[in-house]
Amino acid sequence: MRRREALIVGGAVAVALAIPPILRRQTSAFEFSRIPNPPGFRRLVRGSLSGSGDLFAGLLTPEEEAATDRLPGNLCTAIYPQSIVPKRLPIAVFSDYYCPYCAVLDKRLADLVASGSPIDLVFHELPLLGERSVWASRVALAGGMQGDHTAIHLDMMQRVLRPGIVGVRDVAERHGLDAQQMMDDAMSPEMTVRIEEALALGRALGIPGTPGMVVGRTVVVGALPAADLAKLIELEREIPFTGCA
Repeated sequence: MRRREALIVGGAVAVALAIPPILRRQTSAFEFSRIPNPPGFRRLVRGSLSGSGDLFAGLLTPEEEAATDRLPGNLCTAIYPQSIVPKRLPIAVFSDYYCPYCAVLDKRLADLVASGSPIDLVFHELPLLGERSVWASRVALAGGMQGDHTAIHLDMMQRVLRPGIVGVRDVAERHGLDAQQMMDDAMSPEMTVRIEEALALGRALGIPGTPGMVVGRTVVVGALPAADLAKLIELEREIPFTGCA
């Protein structure tokens, strides 16, 4: 290579390296696929995933079949159980407390809310990584029966839950809750049903691992990079989601 060409190439490399990585990286093109339920929704598979590889393998147990039968005909109402606020984009998040990608995604979304982004978050427990994940989900849901489930979920996602009543007391003290009532609720048969229904919703949406999300009308499997998440939110806001049909 001649000296002039070398200088040109070298200069181009220097300019590229001088641009911050977040600006150098472009959002990749999205490839969506339609899904039958919820009506009008689509699917995007992208990013890192933690979870159970055999989530959809084999026959369902009688308990799993019963939980599936309890799901609404239109899954949208299970994804977004609360009313949709006009001009705000709903985002449902499916997380496991022992999924490292989930902690990153949940914090990223919480930071967006704190910064004033017009999004509303709903967190679904999806405990796929063993008994400790199931117990943590029970504790979070039990706390939500007394307090703010979203606040409890985000708090627990950034901490290690100690075993048994000790961990329950930790959560209860941080959120001003009745620890014994939380323990009783977490161990109740009703909580078992709620966990079974949460797992059934994950199966019905085709989410084999965590994290999973539903951004407006897009079911996302995997942890999106920050730039892709911002782009998807922008796309979904172009046609406002006004609620379940």
